[in-house]
Amino acid sequence: MNDRRAASGVRLRGRAMAGLCLVSLTLALGACDALGGEDPASSPPSPTAAPPMDPESVASSASTPVDPSWLCRPGEEEPPVRSTEPGVLTPEVVSAEGSTITVSGALDLGEDATYRGFVPEGVLLPAHPENRGAPAPGYDVELGQEGAPVPPMVVRERVEITGEGEAPSAATARLTLGTCDDAPLPEGQFLLRLSGGGVDGPGRGDDDAGWSASGDVLVDVVDGELRAVPGVATAPSGEAPADLSPLHCRASLEPLGDGNGMTVTVEDPTTRVSTSFDEDELGSSVTAQVTATSPDLGTVALLQGIVITNPSTGTVVAGARNTPTIPLQWMGEDGATRAERTWTTHGACGTDSLSPGDYQAQAFAATVDEEGDTQLVLSDPWALEVVEAEPDS
Repeated sequence: MNDRRAASGVRLRGRAMAGLCLVSLTLALGACDALGGEDPASSPPSPTAAPPMDPESVASSASTPVDPSWLCRPGEEEPPVRSTEPGVLTPEVVSAEGSTITVSGALDLGEDATYRGFVPEGVLLPAHPENRGAPAPGYDVELGQEGAPVPPMVVRERVEITGEGEAPSAATARLTLGTCDDAPLPEGQFLLRLSGGGVDGPGRGDDDAGWSASGDVLVDVVDGELRAVPGVATAPSGEAPADLSPLHCRASLEPLGDGNGMTVTVEDPTTRVSTSFDEDELGSSVTAQVTATSPDLGTVALLQGIVITNPSTGTVVAGARNTPTIPLQWMGEDGATRAERTWTTHGACGTDSLSPGDYQAQAFAATVDEEGDTQLVLSDPWALEVVEAEPDS
């Protein structure tokens, strides 16, 4: 406080002396400048965040039991103090093993927060079957209240980190999951909603004391064990960024990456299609059953389709994909099979429809690996003939 008053006094005296300089030209301009400025060396240093938590140290720390009664018996137990201000954890790296999940990311508690340690809390919500980034119907409510559903999984243990002073620039939450009735973990897709209340903030238990994650963390259960979604920590839209440049119009069709173990096969592909069609039809198209299989079971970023190329140039002429994101889908042991269609009488690259001639068709599947890099896998090609007349029955 005394330093600030002294600095203020220096500034006031500086302004006064600057006025005297204008009145009395006998004073040197350099002297006025020297009196008017504040010494940078006297300014207090700007606050800096503490080093990030070491995920390995967190993983090796002892866990503390968590009582999930407020979730298992909604309305009968008081929920823990939870709040979403002023801190934010941005999930960046997710790993899972057995029934334990670890989430690391940047932590920002805000300028007025007082760091008192890191105690993560989590709620598990089933994912929406058609939008992996949103809760399933019935679970988009506040849990733990009377009438709320009981979640399929709950937090049973957590690693608590004590601390005082500056908050770490990045934090790691480590939680062990289970069920209310101690049953095996249920198969499926889930969202982990992370927060921490009553521990970090201006005061323990204050309304604005705590933090929450910037988005729900994606997690699966496959064969009774937790799995992280490859290459994706959170995806509110249910889609993940991907590089589909080889599928753009007039691009040279070629695979990306090593495929990450994924394969693409087709059944019942169209090999001959006409440039004409009946009035009650939308147009002529190439169809096939496209199946993608992968050793990475659970949720993966996955886009399947059929693309047509000019065999003389190898460039895409129909079925191009220009989207910057692809949806998240469930991959089981039998893979993911979809009936795909590519129109040949509209939407062709540079023309309204493909001209009669010989072409090459291939099925593709695009996914994202653990590093977030796109893997584009192509099926074996098949010959496609576009004819003027109706195709033979």
